[in-house]
Amino acid sequence: MKRLRLIAPLLVIAAILVATVPAFAAKPNPTNLLATSWRVYNIMPATSSLWDINKAQYNDGVLSFPFQRFDTTTSGSFAVYLLNNYNVDLTAKTITANVNWTPATTPTPYVTRGAATDGAYVRLEFQDVTAGHYDSNDYWWSTGSCDLNALSSCTLTAALTDRSLWTNQNGMSATDTTTNWTDWTGATVALSPYDGFTKAMKNVKQVGLSFGRAGSYASGVAAVGTDQAVFNMTSFAIVP
Repeated sequence: MKRLRLIAPLLVIAAILVATVPAFAAKPNPTNLLATSWRVYNIMPATSSLWDINKAQYNDGVLSFPFQRFDTTTSGSFAVYLLNNYNVDLTAKTITANVNWTPATTPTPYVTRGAATDGAYVRLEFQDVTAGHYDSNDYWWSTGSCDLNALSSCTLTAALTDRSLWTNQNGMSATDTTTNWTDWTGATVALSPYDGFTKAMKNVKQVGLSFGRAGSYASGVAAVGTDQAVFNMTSFAIVP
């Protein structure tokens, strides 16, 4: 079974997120999320329980942030998530994002915290928790991805109506009806991935993208040999 280990629970950032979103904020427009407040979450392997939080910059219809320069797999900083607060039921909706990035030419390939051969990918992600207790049914990734080293732009899209397109933190499909299963930490999860996906869609807290390797969807990505590698998102929509 493929294990999609989460780098760390987003405990440290939760208080900041809550503090920056007023209680009276209007619901986000699902067809125009690009201009709202997006956050970049970076993992520092040397102190993996801590997160370096940056705000992505929006200008002239493009949301952007720089990838960090690769140091080693155990030091430096790796971009893990690009997320937006979202509290609207995702049931029966489709998420689509158009993205591009600095091409990975020979001196500047993208790498993760794994081996250089593990590759570097970007995927759609959503979660129904931002702090406190969580289990593997609280985080969901689309199975489709874009290879940062093979392309320089792509469209990510996944329908929530097609459960086969979504995988939880434990690497289990949203089609799986197994109950009382053991997750990657050794804990027993009573709710099946199928029911957990249904619950997560209805109670979503954040949506966006994750960066990682083939077998670990949130292992983070950095760029070798440059401080100029930039990731751009030109649209992010949730319809209908």
